Amino acid sequence: MRTRHLWLAVLLAAVLARLLTLSAYPLYDTTEARYAEIARLMVVSGDWITPQIDMGVPFWAKPPLSTWLTAASFKMLGFSEFAARLPAFLLMLVTALVTFRFGRTLFSDKAAIVACAILFTSALGFVAAGAVMTDAALLLSTTLSLASFGLLIREPNSIARYGFFVGLGLGLLAKGPIALLLVGLPVLIWTLWFRKLLWLWHEIPWLSGSALMLVIAVPWYLLAEINTPGFLEYFLIGEHWLRFVESGWQGDLYGSAHAQPRGTIWLYAIAAALPWSIFAIYAIAKGFKSRSISTSLTPVQGLLLLWALAPILFFTFAGNILAAYVLPGLPAFALLLGDWLSRRSYSTAHAGWLVPGLIVAAAMSGFFDAHVHKSQQGLIDYYYQNSASSTLYYFPVPPHSATFYSRGRVRSLQSDKDWLTYLATENAGSVAMRKRKQGDIPSDAKDCMEVERQFYDYVLMHRRDAC
Repeated sequence: MRTRHLWLAVLLAAVLARLLTLSAYPLYDTTEARYAEIARLMVVSGDWITPQIDMGVPFWAKPPLSTWLTAASFKMLGFSEFAARLPAFLLMLVTALVTFRFGRTLFSDKAAIVACAILFTSALGFVAAGAVMTDAALLLSTTLSLASFGLLIREPNSIARYGFFVGLGLGLLAKGPIALLLVGLPVLIWTLWFRKLLWLWHEIPWLSGSALMLVIAVPWYLLAEINTPGFLEYFLIGEHWLRFVESGWQGDLYGSAHAQPRGTIWLYAIAAALPWSIFAIYAIAKGFKSRSISTSLTPVQGLLLLWALAPILFFTFAGNILAAYVLPGLPAFALLLGDWLSRRSYSTAHAGWLVPGLIVAAAMSGFFDAHVHKSQQGLIDYYYQNSASSTLYYFPVPPHSATFYSRGRVRSLQSDKDWLTYLATENAGSVAMRKRKQGDIPSDAKDCMEVERQFYDYVLMHRRDAC
């Protein structure tokens, strides 16, 4: 009982630590600030169909579920780091509840608590529970689908039958067809492995369930294509095919592809599950040494194994990946390891303090403040406190955090013509740029500019009085 209470204390402490650190640091470029700015523009523009990367410029890279949630949070709580990150925190809480419900049915209350603690205290799980990105929404969607499928394996359940398709519909709105692949891959392999093809055909309401999935997702896809023609071609072909088969894909409209050597996803998976990946490796090694690892896994255990491995296997040969891509497999990893740890005579719960403890310590020590160069919050606050009536320019374009924290007031100087207009403007404001960009200032303007203040790798310049 003491061990169970210790694991519960770790889980509650991690949840509280994550909640308290949601506003402990600014929104970082590029991911967090970009998605927060997209949500801000949704609120300001009133367009809840097509997310926008800039006013009037559609953002076709991701569906809007996470943006809707962040925009709704902004509407209720105002524009802040806390409001931006709160939806991810709530999504992770619901994911933990689904994981607990499944784990309690599959194993025991203690194993379910341990699994939730692992989910919330793993490196990627803790970060994702408060990061402004689309992955938390995808995680809940795939977890709902696969946990529902696992419940069906144990016993017939009408709610679980349709929970499977609700998760798929939400996944299509969270990140697109990749949700179908991340759910379909483990389900397909599991069906072949355990020879359950007839069971799958009879137990899953494919017609009515698919209709439910389409009712949830398709209306937005149609409205998005009507609103901005060309969306479907870019999103379905570019984002879901070319991005993964072409290393360094050049068709990305919103940044650069994340080219990595094939197979890097396995290293990401180990890092994402720290510190628990260390225990998993130990458990696997101990099992092989004692020859206790059996090939006769139960059907539900087989599903968990395939669920945990599916994102890693799928992205093994992908040329463009991020560490967050392994997140959908984390609940299954947590359930498998949680069951193993809950049956040990010793407690490893103390390791659960590691990740949240480090984050809280970092926040209290000012570690995040030392990394404000990843956000324009400090520069924006300084400028508008001292020059509230003038315009701030960025050369060549403002980072997303500058646009977010200025509430869209900053402007860009992208061409020589823009610089000439700036120099001819009476009482023109200052110009912010990366230090290395100073040499790129047009020659006609370079002699007219002088440094006002430095902000890490950015410099704030203003026009000389003589110009």
